[in-house]
Amino acid sequence: MSGPILHTKNITMRFGGLMAVDQVQLKVFKNDLVGIIGPNGAGKTTVFNMITGIYTPSAGEIILQDKNINNERAYTISKLGVARTFQNIRLFKDLSVIDNIRLAGHQKLTYSGISSILRTKNFKEQEEKLTEKAIKLLKIFKLEDKKDFLARNLPYGKQRRLEIARALATDPKLLLLDEPAAGMNPKETRELSDLIIWLRDYFKIAILLIEHDMGLVMNVCERIYVLDYGKLIAEGNPSEIQNNPKVIEAYLGTSEVD
Repeated sequence: MSGPILHTKNITMRFGGLMAVDQVQLKVFKNDLVGIIGPNGAGKTTVFNMITGIYTPSAGEIILQDKNINNERAYTISKLGVARTFQNIRLFKDLSVIDNIRLAGHQKLTYSGISSILRTKNFKEQEEKLTEKAIKLLKIFKLEDKKDFLARNLPYGKQRRLEIARALATDPKLLLLDEPAAGMNPKETRELSDLIIWLRDYFKIAILLIEHDMGLVMNVCERIYVLDYGKLIAEGNPSEIQNNPKVIEAYLGTSEVD
């Protein structure tokens, strides 16, 4: 097995006197499908925020494809191949569905500002390819018939799908999904489980997800990390995690199983 795409080495995040994340080590390899779980307040989203440049770790290192990204800005980390969604959907609600995706894809375009003003051939060709790419993503997510709708007018489940499609428009090597099933009904959650596995295989990317829906986690994740009070308390495959006494205690408050 080659080296990991992502390796967090003892990353720590302090907010004043609060230790939100304490020396957490994670590894994500090419084509991995990995979950991070834990009770509310365990530090899961804080880990995502450090990986994506929203927070700078108080200590430790974040290595992305052999490059230390501790002090990189969020847009630089995105260009390096990391995309994410958020627990609370963050779409451009007053833009159309297709323009949400096109906007994300613009970071890959290479034409100059002058080219855009003069509407040169290079500008038109790149914009046309971007639109074709956006339509392809909309078809994958079954949103092509909604391409001209304002994002705010989509049902909740379709807004979730649009956010994932927008993340994929940046051509990531690593996709971070923060509670993708939040607010979904059981049917939508089952469809999302199948979609996540399919996206990993179709786009040949690694996926790291945070999720409270244990059915989804156990169905799609090959490896799982468990956080509690900012500390990594367990890692392993779904079967190992389900039977780990520390995990049972963290979730149920007891190491005994009735």
